Amino acid sequence: MKQSNNSSLGKSAASILVLGFLATDLVAVAQESEAGAAPVADQAGETEDESTDETRQLGVVYVSARKRQEREIDVPVAITALPALEIDQRGLSNLTELSTAVPELRISDNTITYGGNLAMRGISSATSTASVDQAVTVNIDGVPVSYAGIIKLGQFDLGQVEVLKGPQALYFGKNSTGGIISLTSAAPTEEFDYRVRGEYEIESRQYAAESFISGPLAEGVLGRLAVRYSDSEGWIENEVPDPSVVPGAILPENDRGPATREFLAKGSLFIEPSSDFSLKLIGGYSDTETDGNYITSQRIYCPNGQAQGPFGYPGQNCELDGVTTHSDLPPSYADIDSRFPSDGVPYTNTEQQVLVADLDYQVTDDISFNSITGFYNVNLDAADHVSNGAIPFIAFGSSVEKTTYSQEFRLSNDEANRFNWMLGLFLQDDEFVEKQETIIGVLTPSADFRITGDTMSPFVQLGYELTDKLSISGGVRYTEETKQQMIGNGEFDGLYPREVEFQNWSPELTLSYALTPDANVYLAYKEAYKSGGFQTEHVAIPAALAAGTVLDNSFQEEETEGFEIGAKMFLLDQSLRVSAAAYQFEYSELQLSSYDSVLVATIINNVGAATTEGIEADFEYRPASLDGLRLNGAVAYNNATFDEYSPACYNGQTAAMGCDLATDTQDLTGERLPRAPEWSATFSGAYEGAISSALDYRINAGVQYSSEYEGNSDVIPNSQEDGYVSFDAGFAIMDKDKVWELAFIGRNLSDEYWISSSYQVPVTGSDTTLSDIAATHNRGRQLMLRLTYHPQ
Repeated sequence: MKQSNNSSLGKSAASILVLGFLATDLVAVAQESEAGAAPVADQAGETEDESTDETRQLGVVYVSARKRQEREIDVPVAITALPALEIDQRGLSNLTELSTAVPELRISDNTITYGGNLAMRGISSATSTASVDQAVTVNIDGVPVSYAGIIKLGQFDLGQVEVLKGPQALYFGKNSTGGIISLTSAAPTEEFDYRVRGEYEIESRQYAAESFISGPLAEGVLGRLAVRYSDSEGWIENEVPDPSVVPGAILPENDRGPATREFLAKGSLFIEPSSDFSLKLIGGYSDTETDGNYITSQRIYCPNGQAQGPFGYPGQNCELDGVTTHSDLPPSYADIDSRFPSDGVPYTNTEQQVLVADLDYQVTDDISFNSITGFYNVNLDAADHVSNGAIPFIAFGSSVEKTTYSQEFRLSNDEANRFNWMLGLFLQDDEFVEKQETIIGVLTPSADFRITGDTMSPFVQLGYELTDKLSISGGVRYTEETKQQMIGNGEFDGLYPREVEFQNWSPELTLSYALTPDANVYLAYKEAYKSGGFQTEHVAIPAALAAGTVLDNSFQEEETEGFEIGAKMFLLDQSLRVSAAAYQFEYSELQLSSYDSVLVATIINNVGAATTEGIEADFEYRPASLDGLRLNGAVAYNNATFDEYSPACYNGQTAAMGCDLATDTQDLTGERLPRAPEWSATFSGAYEGAISSALDYRINAGVQYSSEYEGNSDVIPNSQEDGYVSFDAGFAIMDKDKVWELAFIGRNLSDEYWISSSYQVPVTGSDTTLSDIAATHNRGRQLMLRLTYHPQ
């Protein structure tokens, strides 16, 4: 792997030194108060000293980052755990909103109908192909899903969210080079419980209702069922001129969007016939209907002062302001392909299912066996156009189906042993089918792709306590993957690769040292890998094959290696929790999207080399002097740059602007990776108090900050995000027993818009002229009223 330069090493060393000084100071404070410090919390989160004022202590959060239940401060991994209470009070109902609570994490929808993009510490994946695995994997109740469309699976009724930052190769089935978002569903309760909730969001005119019921069903059997329905008119204003003003324009049926209707259901059965055996059955279902998807994109820069191309018009909006121009489709398109709507209204309909069977068996007093069987399926149908204007020109009707079966077995001894071990085997079978009809003026190219894959991945982990304070752990995962593809119905056989194979060994080694019972530091070396595959760019590939061109649409595997050093601790009688980490990871063959002006298509490129390094810290504080107040904060510095990358020049790029005209490439060495701000931070707080003897209240507020970052991997002028600050706030009133609660939740109250992903607008610009730039962006201001009834 390419070695980082002296500057990178210097910055990393400085970060580690800063962290060392920070840890030394914090430990000194802890040791000074050790005589009167709070005792260690037990598994129930309670202390052994009953005289301690527990109401002013932070609860001990347990996580499963290493597939064992451990205190978060004991786990040698940079991790942010969001308990269900915090998720609920802040109104974080999907992955995009969850990401605002973690500075290093960025999740956003794309114009691509099948999903979005997940980025951690500046590491993300290609956005142009539905079949590519994501660098940041979503783990749902133990089942890994690396498909970008998972962000459209609405999240609710969660027990906890764990965000593991950086490469995670050892414990989570398939490797993740960027990180893991682990979602744990709320567990059934041992006593009968239910809740009913209604919501109304003013800006998008969204109604929502949800409910759960939970409790014992029989001896040793607990059950839970939760459902949610929402209906929204949309949060983007859509302004399309009348055809009398712009000939060829097609007025949309609605002047705002994307109108969305969503039904979610989740059910679980926990069966425990004896203390040696337990079985968890969890199922999730999502049905989402959206009027279009490209409406979430708008032109943000027009170099000529007005929109270019056959579908732009004078006076079209070219600013990032939540106001777009997106017409409906001609109804006549339905005569070309039945996936196009007869009423002309663009749509994206997505159905997803997740099924999990999690079995635990205590083989002996010291050895346990775990099996997790997973099933994930998504069916998507969509029709829309990518013209970014009032006149549809490039349209598509698409169908995507992805089905994944996975099986993981683990055998381990009791983690309390001085020497502990874990053996595991992960198996996965995957099938992806994409069928698409494209309309470009009078041309109607179509594409059919079928990609199947098989994964076999065993691992071994060993841990040993060298002393009472110093421990060492390590392991290795071996991964073997095979992927096959078919393009069309066999008519192109011999013109493209039918199969690719990948093998990888990913080791990990960690040293942990307990400075005190409530203060730990660690040093970890990690390697990770993400398989390559086939890109399914739907216009360029079939057209080239139809012309008899031999091509290779495969891309290579992505690999990373590096170090992380961290510290975690409770301080001030367990009223303050602090953690910090410094890291440096080098990547080879990083998979990113790049626009190819020759093919006039966005394709996947393997970046030669890249480095991400930085330092991050977060805290949670409940001041002993002010009961009811809770404060949270996090700050992250990240330097994520290309070490070796030469993509095609963008439209209009001259030699003076960095284009090698002879090769039509540009050298982006030293430039920042996309979606990788140098600085990001969050700060939030909540206070609960009493209004009267019968009523309580809660107020909360938060701020999120991001410095500037690139919107795409081509570093195109005027496609960057300049940075932003957004504010959240809320107020709730409830009775003393919290049976009912009326809450007002405000998100992004400053109504800021920032770039999620940017790109060159198709059929604009040329070799000598810059293209217009369009971008997907975040949701604007949200103002929600929420009424909850929850007898306890």
